[in-house]
This record gives sequence, C-alpha cells and structure tokens, in this order.
Amino acid sequence: MLFKHTNRLNHLREHGRSAAAEILSVKTVGGGNHLRAMWATDDDLTASWMDCWMHLRVVPRNPGEPPFEATVLTRIHTLPLQGGSVPVWYDPADHAKVVVDYEADVQGKMHALAHADLLGHRYDQRLGMAWTPVAGELLPVAVMVQRGRGKVTASGRLGALFGATAEAAVAAVRGRAAQLLPQLASDWFAHHDVTVEEPYGDIPRHATPEDAAGAGLAIAAGLVSVLGGHLVRAEMALTGALTADGALQPVTGFPEREDAARKGYATHLVAPAGNGSDPAHAQAQQRKGLELHFAPDLDTALRAALARHALKTFVPPA
Repeated sequence: MLFKHTNRLNHLREHGRSAAAEILSVKTVGGGNHLRAMWATDDDLTASWMDCWMHLRVVPRNPGEPPFEATVLTRIHTLPLQGGSVPVWYDPADHAKVVVDYEADVQGKMHALAHADLLGHRYDQRLGMAWTPVAGELLPVAVMVQRGRGKVTASGRLGALFGATAEAAVAAVRGRAAQLLPQLASDWFAHHDVTVEEPYGDIPRHATPEDAAGAGLAIAAGLVSVLGGHLVRAEMALTGALTADGALQPVTGFPEREDAARKGYATHLVAPAGNGSDPAHAQAQQRKGLELHFAPDLDTALRAALARHALKTFVPPA
C-alpha cells in the first residue's frame, strides 16, 4: 500500500468530526492490479486496496460550518466515481487535515450490496418463497415439493440448523391440511417429499437452532404458498416457532428480529401473539415504518401473510 493513514484516521475519530464528502475528482496512483481490486471478493479485502488521489467537497454536519474542499491521498477497496461520496473525518480547526474513513466506506458498500440482495424479494416473487429474520438478517426460504415418500429435507447449510424446524412446520401444515389446503388428497403428504432451501444469501455464522426455530412460520407459509397457489406478500416478513401439532409459539430476541425485518426492507412483520403483549411497544414500532401483525394461531398468520387470490396460472401439484 502506497499510503497509510490509519494513525491519522484513529486520531481524527477521537478528536475530529465526521462528514460526508462529495468526490469532485479521483485518480489512482502507483502500481497494483486495479481491475483485481474492483472485482475482489470480500474475503480478500487486505489484498485488494487501491491508492488514489481524491479532490473532495466536504459538507460538515453542523449547519454553521460551511462546506470546504480538500485533496487527500487515500486507499479504497472499490474504485469510486466522480459525483459519488465517501465518509471522512476532519479537523474543524485545520481543514487541511482530512482523511477518508476507508473502513466505514467498504463496510457501507458491503452493507448496501447485502441489502440490495434482500430488496430482491420485491421483484423475485415466486410460489413457495417467504422471508424470515434470523440472527440479525432477513433471509429468504423457499419450499419445493416433488413425488416421494413423505420425506422432509432442509438442503445445504440450512440442514444443520433448520432440519427440526422444517419438520415441525411441515407437520403443522399437514395436520391442518383439510382447512388450509382442502384441494389436496388426504394422503398427499405421504406420497410427496418437501425440500426447504435458501435460494440466495447466506446464513449468519452466529445463528443458533433457537434462532432457526423462529423460521417455522415462514416455512409453513412457503409450503401453503406452493401447494395453494397464493404468493407470500412481497412486503411481508414472518417469524414464529411452530410445534408439530400446529401451535404458534413466541420467539426469543423479538426486537432483534424486528430490526432485521426493517433493515431488509420489509414493511410488515407477522409474529406470534405471544410477542405482542406490550401494545405500546407495537405502536412505537409502527411509527418506525414496520407494521406488526400479531397472530394467535397458524391460520390467522397465513391469512395475513398470503395474497388473497391464487395466481391465475397456478396448477395444483399432482
């Protein structure tokens, strides 16, 4: 790396002020594989930094401080464009002391990319897909069915954490099939396999079986969706633990699950009634842009989560 400013960054984080800076011009300097840096993976951050000159227009957060321009030599992970912005720290007494917070910059880019993927649920609507908050992230789960012998499988990385949750969710729907899916033959589940998968994204490394248990309601919604032809509403996230006999139980860490749903751009969260014992708390969350639907049972939760009408092109599974 041509230029190191970690010490100055740490100093200004402690004694300076933060701001957003518009990039007026940018030019890479020195050697190195810039294309490699632009396309490097997240696991290769330390090997993919570039050095560049940036001419910036710094806009202080304090309205009493006027904007000012500064030129800095810094390092970046992905090549920024003129007109873009970067987070900076500066010395209010000496505007020549400006440093780009390259760590916050890359974290912000990765955060935006991750949430852009999550925003895909607005456009990637398909039968059998639902979204559920797990360990601080909003994850998609997809349910598929095929002819078989009644086996329930959670594929890929889901298997270790979601196996028991998937089995309980399928058992809950199977026990309520006469009410939820009256078009199915009474022995349908005995002659079909159900697979639960994560179509994209990744499971948070710190997720626990207790976190995964809260995905039971989403798996049940995905199963009823693929068998009944009703899409899970695009703006919905679901959390709730299901027992094999169909009881909808509250989840642990409910505030964190709310935050995950909100960060994943859901505007509604369906949850067990047991998590809604504090009406004032629920109203406060509604003011933050997330409407909560507390359901006493599986049937009520599915009515809130699923589109009212089945797709016109839906063909019931044989």
